[in-house]
Amino acid sequence: MEQPLRLILVRHGEVQNPEGVFYGQQDVPLTERGRLQSLETARRLARLPLDRVVSSDLSRCLFLARALSGRAGCPLDATSGLREVDFGQWTGLSWTEIEKKFPGAFGQRMADLAGFNPPDGESLLDVSKRVYVVLSRLLDRYARGGGGGTVAMIAHAGINRILIARAIGLPLEKVFSLDQEFACTNILDLYPDGPGVLRCLNVPLYKKAIPW
Repeated sequence: MEQPLRLILVRHGEVQNPEGVFYGQQDVPLTERGRLQSLETARRLARLPLDRVVSSDLSRCLFLARALSGRAGCPLDATSGLREVDFGQWTGLSWTEIEKKFPGAFGQRMADLAGFNPPDGESLLDVSKRVYVVLSRLLDRYARGGGGGTVAMIAHAGINRILIARAIGLPLEKVFSLDQEFACTNILDLYPDGPGVLRCLNVPLYKKAIPW
């Protein structure tokens, strides 16, 4: 039987951003708390037998990815394929501002979450296609052929939800049923063909060390 790719799927730490703003692919910085969350998460995950760390190329993910790669002594690959959803002309706007500039558009998105594109932006279906390219390469390397392997992926809430949904057969329209806190960890066992297994979901490993 082929061994799975074990994917340790982590969201970046807390960022400096006003509540409710669609920052998407903007390279927003981590807060001090976000940096501490990232370092503690990296410290804990470095105990695992990791073969590789892959990461979004945005700095809020790379901070944790570099810390983990250094501690675990394994290679790091950064890719734009794991960036957050591109919200196009919505980027940097709040829900209220979007409704003022694009009346009715936010409701249209929620009515067709998988297929709706913000102006000059991506739909979740668009995002899933580029994310699945990254995932397929990892499956080729670590799962197809029976070898198996463990990879830590440092990404964003939207990316994580899409990957978890794919693994458990959840439609893209339901991805917001999956909570993803800052610096949370999820574990997926993924096979080249057939369903994945969700081992844990939305676990904030840093919280005992950083309770605030």
